[in-house]
Amino acid sequence: MHHTRPSILALAPHGWNDRWLSRQQLMTRLGQRQWPVLYSYGPLSVWQRGSQEWQAAHLLSNTAAQDHVLVDQPGRLFPRWPSHPLWDRFAEKQHALRMGRALDSFGERERILFLFHPRYWPYVEILKPRWVVYHIYDVFSIMDNWSAQMDHYQAQLVQRADLITTSSPGMAENLPGSGPQKGRVLNNGANPHPFVAAEGCVCPADLAQIPSPRIGYIGTVNSKLDLEMVHHVATLQSHWHWVFIGPVMVDAQDARSQEAKALWQKCLALPNVHLLGAKGRDEVPAYVQHMDVNTICYRIRPDDWVIHGYPVKLHEYLATGKPVVAAAQNAVKQFDHVVSIPESPEQWVDALKAAITTGGVGTPEARRQVALSNTWDQRTDTLELWLEEMMRG
Repeated sequence: MHHTRPSILALAPHGWNDRWLSRQQLMTRLGQRQWPVLYSYGPLSVWQRGSQEWQAAHLLSNTAAQDHVLVDQPGRLFPRWPSHPLWDRFAEKQHALRMGRALDSFGERERILFLFHPRYWPYVEILKPRWVVYHIYDVFSIMDNWSAQMDHYQAQLVQRADLITTSSPGMAENLPGSGPQKGRVLNNGANPHPFVAAEGCVCPADLAQIPSPRIGYIGTVNSKLDLEMVHHVATLQSHWHWVFIGPVMVDAQDARSQEAKALWQKCLALPNVHLLGAKGRDEVPAYVQHMDVNTICYRIRPDDWVIHGYPVKLHEYLATGKPVVAAAQNAVKQFDHVVSIPESPEQWVDALKAAITTGGVGTPEARRQVALSNTWDQRTDTLELWLEEMMRG
């Protein structure tokens, strides 16, 4: 055990106050356990001009203590400009050097760079940390926005990393070089207690206006959802009400997003499909608790990245004890004793009908027990052991 813990710079492509996923859940817990953590999503980009993030940002960058970590607040000075490579590299280097100075506030310590995406590889070259950790939460390399540069960055990162962790086995299998051998599976978990405690709470006012049975989905509405299936089921069973809690992100120009946008508009045109928008993380448990069934309604294709995902919402849903119906992601199949896993629109109808009328697969107690056995605290215990092992060499 190191007497003075190294400082951690965590770099992930999500703001700290976005929906809490593996990045925030793990880092806040390491911070609670006295690991000095600085979290950043990198500098702002000129492409963000007009966005909420850009409007809220100050001219100069800053950091603020929040949830046991130090959170980077990038300023509008020196934004990235991807279409101007020289400026873009300059802006990235300035940000990396500023992150190095921010780490100095933790005192003289060795450093860990904890990367949640290969796009941050240049920070390794600039800051030259003692250790590098790479956590993979999706199969980035088969996503639509993957590039030759990202391929190069990931190859370098896999070779350099002292520890590679992945949210599911399929993510490790898709890594280049020695990645499949080096990757250690750190499944996603849950913070189950707010969801368990929500039992018996008052139904949120906007949800209370929607009749039962309510079929819930918590998360971003985007191209990975099986909106064709949702439209089919909602049309067939017009007395079932689909309720979506989360932001809508279908405005990208790629073909898949455009297809999703058209399907989403078709769904929203139905009187029994409802969008209640994004909610604060403290509000979400009440919404999940007041659904009749909660869903993970992803579109599954064997050659797609979605099949390898490990949905964070799975254990949150299970913690409420309510029935869960989920798409056939590989990581979900091990929970088929508490989750119904349909693989066609017709099976979705049958699974939802069983969940609504007879309580679905498993019992409330069995569902909660699975959630309580898969907590972020337990995942952080494992990660800490691996970090200590890495530092011992």
